[in-house]
Amino acid sequence: MRSTVFLALGILLFGVSAIAPATYAQSISQTELAEATFYIENMTCALCPVTVKAAMSGVEGVQSVEVNFDARTAHVSFDPAKTDIAAIALASEQSGYPAAVQG
Repeated sequence: MRSTVFLALGILLFGVSAIAPATYAQSISQTELAEATFYIENMTCALCPVTVKAAMSGVEGVQSVEVNFDARTAHVSFDPAKTDIAAIALASEQSGYPAAVQG
């Protein structure tokens, strides 16, 4: 009985993550990322990939962007609960670089 009272008090004061194992807290906060590769138009100079990466990275939910100037592509990892392919492509387009998802 006493341990139940302390457990309830701990939950009220500190939340579940304070008393739960770290792996439990981590599994709740982790979501599965989606990936997409975009073909990027209009990239003509070394600064273009910097602009594309900044535009795509600025979309909420985007975790990483890797731009390949030679292949004219951008590989993006993102949280599908926060954004989608259309929003990422729109961000690139609004920065002057239309993007179309490959595959």
